[in-house]
Amino acid sequence: MFRSFIMSDSDLEVERTMERPPSSYGSMRSDDREDDDDEFYPPPTVTVNVSPPGAPAGLRLQRPDSPETAITALTQDHQSSVHKEGAFLSQFELEQQMVRRVVNEAEEDYDISRERRRRVEPQEIMEVAPPEPPQNLRPPPEGVGLQSGTPHITLTLAYIFKAMQTSLSKLNPAELVWFKRSLCSQYKTKFEFSQLEESDVLDVVDHLLERRGKGEALHITIRTLQDISKRPIAEELEMTCKRAVIQYHLRNNHTRRYYNLYEGTCRPGQQRFVSHVYVEPPIFIRGDRDINTEHEVHRPNFPSNQETPIRASDIFRPLEGEGRIRTVLMTGVPAIGLTVGVQKFIMDWTDEHTNQDLHFVFSLPGRELHLVKEVDQSFMEMLASFYPETKNVNFLGDADCPVLFIIDALELCKQPLNFNSNPDISDLNVKAPADALFTSLIKGTLLPHARIWITCHRVAASKIPPQYVTRFTDLKGLADAQKDEYFTKRTKDPALGLRVLGHIKRSPALYSICQLPLLCWIVAFIYERRFQNPNYTEHPPAITTFYAQYVIVQTNRKIERYVGTGLEASRWKDEDKDFLVNMGKLALKMVLEERDVFYEDEVSAFDLKLEDVTNRGGISSEVLREGGDSSERGFSFVHYSMQEFMAAMYTYVTFRVKGKNVIEQQLKNKMAKLLKDRPVSDLYKLAVDRALASRNGHLDMFLRFLFGFVTPGTEAHLRGYLLPQYHPAPKGMDDVVKGCGQRFDPDNNPEAESAGLALKVHIQAVGVISVSLDEEQVYQRLVKPKPALQVNLNLRWYGSPVQD
Repeated sequence: MFRSFIMSDSDLEVERTMERPPSSYGSMRSDDREDDDDEFYPPPTVTVNVSPPGAPAGLRLQRPDSPETAITALTQDHQSSVHKEGAFLSQFELEQQMVRRVVNEAEEDYDISRERRRRVEPQEIMEVAPPEPPQNLRPPPEGVGLQSGTPHITLTLAYIFKAMQTSLSKLNPAELVWFKRSLCSQYKTKFEFSQLEESDVLDVVDHLLERRGKGEALHITIRTLQDISKRPIAEELEMTCKRAVIQYHLRNNHTRRYYNLYEGTCRPGQQRFVSHVYVEPPIFIRGDRDINTEHEVHRPNFPSNQETPIRASDIFRPLEGEGRIRTVLMTGVPAIGLTVGVQKFIMDWTDEHTNQDLHFVFSLPGRELHLVKEVDQSFMEMLASFYPETKNVNFLGDADCPVLFIIDALELCKQPLNFNSNPDISDLNVKAPADALFTSLIKGTLLPHARIWITCHRVAASKIPPQYVTRFTDLKGLADAQKDEYFTKRTKDPALGLRVLGHIKRSPALYSICQLPLLCWIVAFIYERRFQNPNYTEHPPAITTFYAQYVIVQTNRKIERYVGTGLEASRWKDEDKDFLVNMGKLALKMVLEERDVFYEDEVSAFDLKLEDVTNRGGISSEVLREGGDSSERGFSFVHYSMQEFMAAMYTYVTFRVKGKNVIEQQLKNKMAKLLKDRPVSDLYKLAVDRALASRNGHLDMFLRFLFGFVTPGTEAHLRGYLLPQYHPAPKGMDDVVKGCGQRFDPDNNPEAESAGLALKVHIQAVGVISVSLDEEQVYQRLVKPKPALQVNLNLRWYGSPVQD
């Protein structure tokens, strides 16, 4: 038997050597094997040269074609140019080797595989070595953030491949088969045993990495090793690739939490994918921190100071001449989309699209920071309470571990953030109060190499001293291009999205206020249901309806955040109603005085709480204007049309509930308010006279909103909130339509010629809608006004059935 393996020198030429043939990364078998699994493959053979005793003998191994792995492909260029004739063994070792093969051919195959791995190891070590930094690297393109393209060595494919190979090489042949069977049993939908049955360790590792990627392949390997009672090997592999394992679990955590979102209010089954509804809003470095200034009539008397625009994913990229950006503070008005922007940023990092230089991204929502234990604890213990996968992590403080902490919605954080009296913490394992940990993190004494992103409403920005902020940014509302993208993107039917968008554009006021993403959702949600089901409502939704829904949604969200979500807690209290009424009273005063900013003394004069005005209410925000008095805090509604709506709502609700007309003179009003059930014609007669008396049309939008409350179905949205649930219907509607027709007839009233176009068309719309139930008839009658109401109209701008 032994002589049968001895051959002459001429027989040393063989068809293949131990080296694996080139192929693409991850191929599990040769092409021939994939085409025909039943083909017979000869067992491995050994060719031996027997030399005189004492001389070294050459041994060359020959085996069938084997698939190429990524590590072999990457190291082809590093192989030596000197041809190796094989491993040189002594005569005694050669005889022992041949006996072992005859006795147990399977075990000898395993030894051959180990011999081949020993020859590949030097090449693998060369690949894992840290690469030299390339010269003259071009900066990454805009929109990808911090992405240099040179990952940490422990996160590279070569390092993870080597670690997995080393761990699985510690298994004997029987244990390796057990590993394969357990792998295919636990993950039946991902692996088949027939594909791995004849694979060696390199093939198994290659198969795992190709099919599942680095992080999931590591996770599956560790879990399978634990299942076959090889916990020491599993723990060693987990510690070797600790950074990659934690990154994998963190990405899974982010996917579960941020992949979906609820638009507006949470409804079971109504969640949407972030990528399906998100559009990138404009962001400016050191913006003017002002409200949106687009309006049909009102023109602000202050300059806009919007500075450098920047994309959301690039907020940590320094501009030319800037140094490292450590702390970014982003502000915005309520409902502008700060939290959704954070959600999209995290998902882009999770999906490996942007900011891949960051090893870890941790989100610390402001509404959850007050849940931290009151007892002293270390920063790592606090972080582990939010992210359990970070327990026992010892490299977070290393300078080569770039990490980002996102403190979202700082206005909801109940921590005092006392930067002056809190001690400075610099050790991750030192126990301290939670407030001291947060202030030390923002200051930079704790984790100085980490990056911090803070989002908040503008009023909460004063909690952070400016010397600890590297870059100030301001999130603006959606521009026209983003509005168009949102309405056409959020629906699966493009034709429906275009129809909704075209309908909204007929009303410039509605299209302007849609700069708020929350109002975009309300408008899109209502119109999509309207167009999908023609019997959904009797009348087309009016612009006043959307504003009313916005106020109701914001109030419900305030109750949910600050009061609770129970049945009793979610009911509106008297203080919630009083807040809206007082804000409307203040808004009416500002509309009549033609101004858009109010101050702290007015907040207290109208029995309002500063916290509700600046943060909780969701309809107003703090403003900071260039050239203003910095010592006096100014506030404004999120949009000037919101101020006009609140004024109209206060006027209408006060008249319907108390019978008081806030436009009447004081003496006459005291006598008339004794009759609470007054006809609404008393209200609108004075309102129309007041609007016609305005030479610049500053009351046009106010009057449009006021008429919107008497259109069919609009008042129903206020019932149960600001109006009683079973309040009687308004009286005198016929007199309203008749009186408006006479007041706006140019033949009878010369003042009508100089009144605003929006007001004229709006009054016609009220008269038509009140007697018509068909939307197309409404539009046709607006295009061809009745002879008694002929006026010079620009219908291409104002002709719209959605206007009140």
